[in-house]
Amino acid sequence: MFKTTSDRLNYGNMITPPAGYVLEKAVGTTYSLDLEALTAICISLGLLEDTDSEIIKNPIGMLNALQKVSDKIVIFCEAGQIKMPSTPSALCILLEKMVVEVCLKYDKKIGRYPAFHPKTWLLVFINDEGERQYRFVVLSRNLTFDRSWDISVAIDGKTGRKNNNSNSIISFISFLKDHLIKDSVEINRQRRLLNAMLSELEYVTFELNDKAFSSFEVMPLGIGAERYDIENDYLFTDTFHEIAIMSPFLSKSTIEKFNDERMGLTDAKRTLITRRSELSKLKPEACNRFNVYVLKDDIYNGEESLSEDNVEAQKQDIHAKMYLRRKYSDTSLYLGSMNASYAAINSNVEMMIRLDTKNRYLNTDIFLRDIFSGEPDNKNNPFELVQVSDDSNESAISESDKLEQIIKKICRMKPRAYVSANNEKFDVNIKFNEYMTVDEYDVKLYPFRSNRSCDLSDQVTFNELDLLQLSQFYKLEVKGSEETVVRIIMIPTTGIPDIRENEIVKSVVSNKKSFIEYVAFVLGDDYLLSLLESKQISKTGGNGEEAHNSMPAVYEKMLKTSLTDPDRLKEINYILRMIDDNDIVPDEFRDMYQIFRNTLRI
Repeated sequence: MFKTTSDRLNYGNMITPPAGYVLEKAVGTTYSLDLEALTAICISLGLLEDTDSEIIKNPIGMLNALQKVSDKIVIFCEAGQIKMPSTPSALCILLEKMVVEVCLKYDKKIGRYPAFHPKTWLLVFINDEGERQYRFVVLSRNLTFDRSWDISVAIDGKTGRKNNNSNSIISFISFLKDHLIKDSVEINRQRRLLNAMLSELEYVTFELNDKAFSSFEVMPLGIGAERYDIENDYLFTDTFHEIAIMSPFLSKSTIEKFNDERMGLTDAKRTLITRRSELSKLKPEACNRFNVYVLKDDIYNGEESLSEDNVEAQKQDIHAKMYLRRKYSDTSLYLGSMNASYAAINSNVEMMIRLDTKNRYLNTDIFLRDIFSGEPDNKNNPFELVQVSDDSNESAISESDKLEQIIKKICRMKPRAYVSANNEKFDVNIKFNEYMTVDEYDVKLYPFRSNRSCDLSDQVTFNELDLLQLSQFYKLEVKGSEETVVRIIMIPTTGIPDIRENEIVKSVVSNKKSFIEYVAFVLGDDYLLSLLESKQISKTGGNGEEAHNSMPAVYEKMLKTSLTDPDRLKEINYILRMIDDNDIVPDEFRDMYQIFRNTLRI
């Protein structure tokens, strides 16, 4: 169950539609978001390929994947936690319609903004008969390429009677719907998608795939009146024989609660697995009943990535959040996004799930043997036992943490952007409706795909931008005395011309050769094979006579596809709507496609 070598999960496989099904709609949540990772997810959901597929390097394949699923997905993330891509292509702009940033209100109890921290997927798949399958995934992993150790669980559901076990999921989706951005041009589509999910969930019953677990409970935290009251769950209120906690981030007060002598029954066993950097937050008396483990330095430093120029260490650490509690013969496993910290338990929006089982299936010994690869002292154990020293103390707030709080503050200034035409270029005017000074920091704002910058003020203007530099994504740079943090923030932007998507498509399908490559990709027997086929065609399918000569082969493939999988022909219609240039899409192809449309009633 927890063996680090044999029980690993593939993120893409967890969310890929089952055989015979395709994605109908999906809602995801994450704290931090990598747009390149989101593209990889679209390839899994749209093309049924692995997230590390070579297709991600092919703009034609990426365009087709985004075309298939970009209107079917909504992703909620913490405002100011979108990573800036290393090379922001025009295709990245198509991702903006999926993304919703969440800004939670300032919490005086913790003296900072709470975090929108859940990591989940709710996926709806549909087959040709209109039958739906549902999957709810709870993770500790953000939607990034981070290499840290995470944990997840998926539960599948089918339509049944009303009064099912999905009420907590309904409450969570309702909370997300309330946090859609009201000024977003995508809000109507996003609201329709969430409303459709909510109406269906009333009749969906979820089941565990692992028979070792007898029951489960979905536990959304921090969502208001419908939240799960984790503080009064028996995890925190009842005694135990065993407790094992895996948490990358800690609060001393939380660990002290589990360390309390009154919580443990006779010979109670306590285990804490955390990051080495968190040990400074503990005092020996706060965890003296725990065995405390951290990753060994050799594991933390990770494998080395070799190149001709340098050797770069890819560090890794634990990121899983898990609580295993046993009392007598009953064992409960809690996993999800909640760290063993005060903010996570009392303030943040989080998602946890509790799985109930028996001691014979799961307990601390079984869990530790799995993740230790045997007994604690074996040489293959990736963890080592450590002692918390007397000179440990609460670490000071780092500069990077202060910069993160500045980004949160800027996101809550309610910016709005307005686009106006300027000859063949465009001007963008950005207003911060609740501007608050951040004079002690150097803050700059950039258009998403431009190196032009402006200092942050209550009103910012960018003049003479190109069409493909217009986006609701904006680059934000906050510079301190020693550190600089760069993020993407989303600003609702009105006035972006409708033809922008046409230009994005034309940036990929820019000539007859790339058009033939796109058609070959769409009509291939499978997507990896078609990728190879399209490369072969592109070697001979130039922009002029060579492209014209390759058309018969394309027509033959269209004819075969019309007999075996006519729905694929519909995908070509997207390109024909986006591109009206005869130098890219020949008129003879449009005429031939119209014959297929009429015959197949597309």
